[in-house]
Amino acid sequence: MKTRSKVITGIVIGLVVIGGGAGIAMSLAPGDEATVLTEEVQVRDVDVTVAASGTVSPSQEFGLQFPGAATATLDSLGVAVGDTVAAGAVLATISTGALDSAVSASLAQVAAARSSIANAETSADTARQGISAADQAITAAELAIENITDEYPSASYPLENEALTLLNAQKQKVTAEASLETSRRQLEAYYPLKASAEASLRSAQAGLASAQTNLANATMIAPVAGTIVAIASQMGEPVGTTSVGVNGTSGFIVIAALDTFVVEADFAESDVVGIVDGQSVTLEFDAIPGETRDGKVTAVDSYGTVDPTGGSITTYGVTISVPNAPNGLRAGMTAQASITTEEALGVVSAPVTAILDGPEGYVAIVQGDDGSVDTVPVEIGIRGGYYVEITSGLSAGDRVVTGSDGTLPPATSGFGGPPEGARDND
Repeated sequence: MKTRSKVITGIVIGLVVIGGGAGIAMSLAPGDEATVLTEEVQVRDVDVTVAASGTVSPSQEFGLQFPGAATATLDSLGVAVGDTVAAGAVLATISTGALDSAVSASLAQVAAARSSIANAETSADTARQGISAADQAITAAELAIENITDEYPSASYPLENEALTLLNAQKQKVTAEASLETSRRQLEAYYPLKASAEASLRSAQAGLASAQTNLANATMIAPVAGTIVAIASQMGEPVGTTSVGVNGTSGFIVIAALDTFVVEADFAESDVVGIVDGQSVTLEFDAIPGETRDGKVTAVDSYGTVDPTGGSITTYGVTISVPNAPNGLRAGMTAQASITTEEALGVVSAPVTAILDGPEGYVAIVQGDDGSVDTVPVEIGIRGGYYVEITSGLSAGDRVVTGSDGTLPPATSGFGGPPEGARDND
């Protein structure tokens, strides 16, 4: 059994309408006669639908440019604006004299860097051999000195030859130690030399790869099958750059896949939170009335864009596929995109304007069979544009008050219709 609090004439109840969010008061003074507007509670589908305008764009669009376009000379041009081409088709070429020279110069730099590394390795090998030889010479000299001093510990040599042998051994040790120090310094110098030479080699190899890529790009190839939508210049003219298309794509040649389209729409930050990849989207096209398509969300921007006019609105770009594009659809046309982000099927529902936010929760104003007006506590679920899901408190067939032509609040306070811009439920 429902709990009802009867609205008695002359007593004012303060409430807030969830549809409009404004504080209101409802009163019926003695003797007042007002016709209340009511609607029957029904079982229906309730959904939350967000909408935004978008622009039709080619599914793929590429701006192609030659390397060194400012100084390039056009050698051949095999297409014209409006031509359809297959992926891999040759579109144009430029002369390759300067590019060939750049590749040759890069090859020479790579060879020089490799030679520097080889020279550093040779120096290191020489230093290692010098260290080994110096170590052996020091060992031999120390052994000779040891033999003399062991035999004559008093340093009194009976023969001149022994004294001379000791002196020579000592000189050899000093020379070997000096040679060892020189070789060690040479080996220490090898490491920074090698690092420098290897850095030069990496730089030269990168330059070579770039030069070879530029040479390969002297022949312009279509990356996808599509239509030539712009060419910057013709034979005999300097190679230039043009900018066309919905997204301002620029290049010497701009090619687009005009047989498949996407819609790029900007949704408000409060709406985008419910949008994810793969969601179904209802698409309508301003220029082609009646041609509705069911697209799918294919991408949602991670970063929003703040209103450039200085407003506080932040929007997020959403890309939507356009299956089976209608005849006559062209890039740049305007589309309306609607996305259902929440849905409850076959539920008890009431108009949004009939549900009020009271001090202790939501309530509905219900008209009885005798015309009396009562309030009923309710719990709600999904709130759509026109209708809100009722999870408890009302049953199908109840009549709820949505407004009045008398002293009840006017439509601007929340009665009388859905929020501005809301879409009806199915």
